[in-house]
Amino acid sequence: MFSQLIDTVYKFINEIAFDTLVAYVWGSYGVIFLLTLGLTLFSDRIKRASKRPFLCLTNAYAGVNLALFTMRYDFIASVAASALFWTAGYILYGLVCVCAFKKREAEPVFVRQTAVTVPVQPAEVKQPARSAPPPAAPAPTVKNSVRLEHAVSVTDKLLTKNLSKTDRQELEKLKNTLAVLQIKGTLTPTETEILNDNFNALLKLMAKYNV
Repeated sequence: MFSQLIDTVYKFINEIAFDTLVAYVWGSYGVIFLLTLGLTLFSDRIKRASKRPFLCLTNAYAGVNLALFTMRYDFIASVAASALFWTAGYILYGLVCVCAFKKREAEPVFVRQTAVTVPVQPAEVKQPARSAPPPAAPAPTVKNSVRLEHAVSVTDKLLTKNLSKTDRQELEKLKNTLAVLQIKGTLTPTETEILNDNFNALLKLMAKYNV
């Protein structure tokens, strides 16, 4: 049954003129090429689609062309004709790919921006400027009459001791300072500091002479 089908198809093809068969094969391939090229240029879907099916169709048509030419020419001539057809088909395939590539380049590219969430920093609360502290009020004058009287009595005791010349001169100078401060009575902070320095010096002399 299969052999009878082949014989029927072969007889049907032999009844058609060779030039007509060539025109059918080449013409149908040309129509497919023009249709593919037009859709590539004007259809976004076809433009982005793979062009490999057209390449496979080119290879199939090259095989049909070889079979067609062997019906009239010898094998070498048929292979040469099919090779020319196959080369032309690959050139047309390259043209389709180039057109698709250029069309794709010409389109504007829109980049979808991804929203980026930025953490919101809490607003910095400005602390009110601290006003400068008011100037310290001058320390009240201190009455040191009791301390002065005691210091004067101690200097008198020390002067009765067998002092070195240097210590005696220092003690007399200290006594004069104490006398001036005692006369003044109420002392300022500066004068109080002078009095403390004299007390320290007096304490050293007291320790030195066991008073």
